[in-house]
Amino acid sequence: MRYRRMGSADFEVSEVGFGVWTLASNWWGEVDDKPSLLRAALDAGINFIDTAPVYGDEGVGETLLSDFLKSNRDDIVLTTKCGYDIDASRKHPGQSERPHDWRPESIRKQLEDSLRRLNTDRIELYQLHNTRIDPILADDLWDELSKLRTEGKILELGVALGPAIGWVEEGLKAIQERPIVSLQTVFNILEQEPGITFAAAEPVMDKRVSLISRVPHASDALSGSVTPDTVFPPGDHRSHRNRDNMLDNFEKAATLSFLWEGTGRTIGQAAIAGILANPAFATVLPTCTTAEEVTEFAGGSDLPLTVDEAERLEEMWSRNFDHEDRYEMTLKSSV
Repeated sequence: MRYRRMGSADFEVSEVGFGVWTLASNWWGEVDDKPSLLRAALDAGINFIDTAPVYGDEGVGETLLSDFLKSNRDDIVLTTKCGYDIDASRKHPGQSERPHDWRPESIRKQLEDSLRRLNTDRIELYQLHNTRIDPILADDLWDELSKLRTEGKILELGVALGPAIGWVEEGLKAIQERPIVSLQTVFNILEQEPGITFAAAEPVMDKRVSLISRVPHASDALSGSVTPDTVFPPGDHRSHRNRDNMLDNFEKAATLSFLWEGTGRTIGQAAIAGILANPAFATVLPTCTTAEEVTEFAGGSDLPLTVDEAERLEEMWSRNFDHEDRYEMTLKSSV
C-alpha cells in the first residue's frame, strides 16, 4: 500500500480507503462478517476509513466502528460527515435522501453525536455530506465549523458531493472559496467528469485540496463481479443506474483490456490504478462486501499504470472509447 498527503493536511492516507457504507446497510448486498472486512482493510495497509451518521439506521454506520477504533485509533485516519437529519424520515420511500439540517447549532450537535457514537475525541476529516450550493455559501455554517476545528474536535474539513454524478458549481465553489483539504466525487476511468474539471482547479493543482474517488468501479461495470446480463433486485442501489448507461459502460470497459490482460492486475485493480494515475486523487473508496474484495482492490495501489498505459487510457477517454452512447448522463446541480 502506498500513501498520499490529503491536500494541505498534516496526515497521509492510503491510496485505497475503506467505506463503511456496505457494512451499515444492505443496499449493495448483505455483509455477514463485518469485522472480517475491517481486519482485511488493516491487514492491507488501509488507514483511511470513511463513514457517515446516515449510513444505515440510527447512526449504525458510526457505532459499528466503536469497538474497532478502541484498539486501532492511532492507526486510523477517520472521516465522517454532517448535514443529514438522521432522525427525520426519508423524503420518499426506499433509498431517497433524508432532509438536511445545516443550521450551525445542528452541525455542532451532529458532531457531538458522532464523537459519542464513534467513542473518539476527534475526527481527522469532517465532510459536508451531499451538500447543495446554499450551505457552501453560508458563512455562519463555516464560522461554526472553524470553531469546531479550533476546539480540536475536527482536524480538517472536506466536502462530499452527491448523490449521483455532477454538482460542478458546488464543488468548484467549495474548492476555491472554503478552507477544505478534500473534495469527494463520483469518479472512475469511464466517468471522468466532473472529476477532471475539479482536478484542473488551482487549489487542486497546487496540492492544497485533494480529490477522493467514490464509485470507482462504475457500479461494478469495472469490477469483474457482474456481467451486462446481471439484473439487480429493486433494493440494490445498482438498480438505480439507467440500463442503457450500464450497457454503455460495459462496452467501453471492453476497450480497456490492455490495463489488465497480461499485466498482473485484475480488472478491479486496473480500475483503481487508472484513477490513481491522476495525482489529484489522494485516495479511492471502492465498494466492498467481502474481505476478498477488500484485499483485491487494495492491491490496485501496488500495481500503478505505466506511463504508456496512462497515456493510452487518456487517449481512449478523449475519444469516448470509440463508442456511441445510448444514454447521455445529465450532471446533477442545485445551481
